[in-house]
Amino acid sequence: MTKPQEPEGYASPAMLERRKRILAETRALVSEKGIEGWSLAELAARAGVSRQTFYYAFGGKEDVIAAAILDYFEEYERVIPYRAAPGSIDRLIERIVAIGHRNLTIRNYVAALITIYYGRSPELWRTMHDVSSRPHQATIDALTAARQLQPWVDPAALAEMMVGQTILIANAWLQGRIADAAMIDRMALAVLTDLAGTAREETRARIETTIRRIAAGGADAYIAAI
Repeated sequence: MTKPQEPEGYASPAMLERRKRILAETRALVSEKGIEGWSLAELAARAGVSRQTFYYAFGGKEDVIAAAILDYFEEYERVIPYRAAPGSIDRLIERIVAIGHRNLTIRNYVAALITIYYGRSPELWRTMHDVSSRPHQATIDALTAARQLQPWVDPAALAEMMVGQTILIANAWLQGRIADAAMIDRMALAVLTDLAGTAREETRARIETTIRRIAAGGADAYIAAI
């Protein structure tokens, strides 16, 4: 069967720029008004596109929010100056520190993301969870391959637990129960505690050493010393 011809101008620079503009305005609206406080008509107007163009590119409101979240996380991930090996515990801490510093500057957007995580949309929850769990899953996969997790550990459940810990801490920070200066360390320590409780003896000992170093000097200092 002959493959259908794609529309003229498919993935052209103009279309890619329009998509980028729509996603940027989506994130801006989420930051300004949350999830429910705006309409697709308002988004289309702000992005300077017709509603027909919008629906053709994304579909519904949940689709564009999910795309905006995914795009933002992937774009930020590309500029994190990692030094530790992929899948390593130090790489996971590097990401927690980088994302934590970013979150300190986008408080309203973080609040909207937490609303999504605790909201009623399974689709948006799945997007949030999948994006947030990737670095945790990479570390879990590496520990599983090295047979350094306890045999009773469910890797998917562990990843969800680790994501849940970071969400709880972010929510406490937004409510003022955790100070800005303490938020990143609390996240790193919470995730490491989850790993320590599920790791075999050798790896658990290394994680506990890392926990003590971060508790004593902070996650930023730990990363600087890698």
